[in-house]
Amino acid sequence: MIHKYFRIQTLLLLLLPMLLGGCGLAKLSRIQKEGNLVVVETTLANNLKTLERLAKTGNTGLIVKTARAHSSYSGFLEDKMEDAEIAGDSETADEMRSQAIAHYVTAEKYAFKALAKSDKTFEQPRTVELAAFEKALQKLKKKQVEPLFWAAYAMGRGISLQKDDPMQVIDLVRVELMMARVLELDETFYFGSAHLFYAVYYGDRSPAIGGDPEKAKEHIDIVDEMNDGKFLMSKFYLARYYAYPKQDLKLYKQALQEVVDAPQDIYPGEEAATSLAKSRAKRWLDQADMLFDPELEEGGTE
Repeated sequence: MIHKYFRIQTLLLLLLPMLLGGCGLAKLSRIQKEGNLVVVETTLANNLKTLERLAKTGNTGLIVKTARAHSSYSGFLEDKMEDAEIAGDSETADEMRSQAIAHYVTAEKYAFKALAKSDKTFEQPRTVELAAFEKALQKLKKKQVEPLFWAAYAMGRGISLQKDDPMQVIDLVRVELMMARVLELDETFYFGSAHLFYAVYYGDRSPAIGGDPEKAKEHIDIVDEMNDGKFLMSKFYLARYYAYPKQDLKLYKQALQEVVDAPQDIYPGEEAATSLAKSRAKRWLDQADMLFDPELEEGGTE
C-alpha cells in the first residue's frame, strides 16, 4: 500500500509544471515587473495557499518562494495598518497588525524549514542555545543566503510589530546575527536589503539604547551606491531613518520628493519595488507637518 504522504508528494510533483504555468503563478513569477500595487497585492494574496501546497513537495526553492510571498504580503498589511493609524482607526490598525504578524510567523516558519535542510539546528531557531545558533550560521554558504535573509527579515519585522512584548524583543539578537551573516556571505542580496535592516536598527531607536543616525546613513549610502541610485527605497530610508531622527526637514522633504518624482521605469524590471517606494514616500511626505517641530526652519535641524 502506497503511503498517503508519498501519494501527495507524487501528485504535486506531477502537477507542478501545470500549476506553475497557471495564470496566477505565472503572474507571481513576474510580479517584480508589475507597477500596479493593487495587482501585486492581489496576486500575492491569491497564490499564498497554492504556494503552501507546492511547498509540501519539499522543494527548497518553492519553500523559499512561499516564505518570500508571505513576507511580501505582510508588507501590504503593514501599509494598511499605517493608513488606519493615520486615520485614527485603531480597530482596523490592530487587525492589520495582527494579520501581518501572522504572515510573518508563517514566512519565518518556511524560511527556517529551508535552512533546516542543511542543519537541524534551524528546526528550533528561537529556542536553541544562542552559541549553537551562531555556530550553525557560520556553516551556511552563499547559496543559502536567500532563505537566511527571509528568515531574518520575517523574524525582524514580526518583532518590530510587537515591540512591547519582551519575549519577542529578546530574539532580536538572533535577527542581528542572521543579518550580519547575510552581509558576510552576500551583501548585495535583494538590493542590499541587509544594509537597510541596519539602517532601521540604528535609525529607529534613541541614542540611549544604541541609536545612531550617522551609522544608519552609512548603510543607506551603501545601498544607494550599490544600485546606482535606482532603488528608490534607499531614498525613502534616508528620509525615514536619517533625516527624521536628525529632524532635518529639508533633507526629509527633498529625499521623499525625489522618490515621488522619479520615473516609474527608473529601475527596469523592478517596477513593483519602485511603486512601493513611491507609495510610502507619498504617505510620509504628507505627514511632514505632524512629524517635525512646527517651529523648525525649512533649512534643516535646529
